Amino acid sequence: MYDRVFDVYKKTFGKQLGYAAVVSLMSGMALGFVLLGAVFVTAFLSSFGLAFSGVFMAAVLALVVIPMIIVWQAAASTGAILFSRQAFLDEEIKLPTYDLFRVIGRAVSALFAQVVLAIPYIAVVGGFVFLLFRNVPIIDYLWLSRVYAASLIVLLTVCVAGFFIYMHVFSLAIAVAVNERVLFFDAVRRSFALIKYDFWLLFGLRVLWLVMVFVLAASAQGLLTLLPILAGTLTAGSGVSVPLLLLLQLFTGLLSVVIAFAMAPLDGIFTAVIYHNQRAKYGDSCDGV
Repeated sequence: MYDRVFDVYKKTFGKQLGYAAVVSLMSGMALGFVLLGAVFVTAFLSSFGLAFSGVFMAAVLALVVIPMIIVWQAAASTGAILFSRQAFLDEEIKLPTYDLFRVIGRAVSALFAQVVLAIPYIAVVGGFVFLLFRNVPIIDYLWLSRVYAASLIVLLTVCVAGFFIYMHVFSLAIAVAVNERVLFFDAVRRSFALIKYDFWLLFGLRVLWLVMVFVLAASAQGLLTLLPILAGTLTAGSGVSVPLLLLLQLFTGLLSVVIAFAMAPLDGIFTAVIYHNQRAKYGDSCDGV
C-alpha cells in the first residue's frame, strides 16, 4: 500500500506541490489578516478598559479562526484526493476547477462532522484528566509517588491512543465526501462502513505511516537546520563572509518551506489509496454500516 501511495505521488507530484502551495499561502494569508485584525480590535477595546475585549478575542477564535482552519484542511485534502483519483483511473492530471468549490464544500461538511463527533470524547476525557490532576495526593513514600506518576503517564497514553482509535472511525470521511457526494454525518457513517472489516489492520498501517512521515520530515528538517551550523564551523577563520552564511541560511529556510509543501499532500494521498483499496476489495458489500 505504501508503494502505491508513492507511485500515485510521483504521477501527480507537480500538481500536488503547486496546489498545496497555493492553498497554504492563500489560507495562511487570510488567517493572518483575521488574527491581526482581531488583535488590533482587542487592543483597541482594552485601551478603553472594556472588560469584554478578551471575550471578543475568544469569540473570533471560536467562530472565525477554527472554521477557517477546517476549510484550509478540507481544501488541502480535497486536492490530494482528486489528483489521486485521476491517477488511479489513469486520467489526465488536472484540477476540476469548474466544481472545485462545491467539492471542497462537501469535504468541509465531512470534516466539520468529525470535529463535532470529537468534542464529546475530548470533553469527557479532558474533564476526567483535569479532575485527576487537580486532586493529586501528597505521597510521602518515594517509590509510591513514582508508581503514581507512572500510572498517570500510562493513563494519559491510553487516553491519547483512545482518541486516535476513535478518530480512525472517521478517517475516510473526507475521501467519501469528495468521491461519493455525501455530506456531514453520512460521510462518517460511510467511512466506518468502508473500514470496519479491516479496522485494526488499517489503524496499524496508519500509525506506521504517520511515524514514517514524521521521521522523514524530521530528518529532512534537521539536516537543513544543521547545514548552516556545519558551514559556519568548517569555514571559521577562513575569511568566508557572514553574508554568505546568511545566504545559506535563507536557502535552507526556503528548502524547508518546499519540503513542507511537498509532504503536505501525502496524508491525503494515503487516505485516497485506502479508500480506493477498500472500495475495490469489498465493493457494494460495504454500502451499509
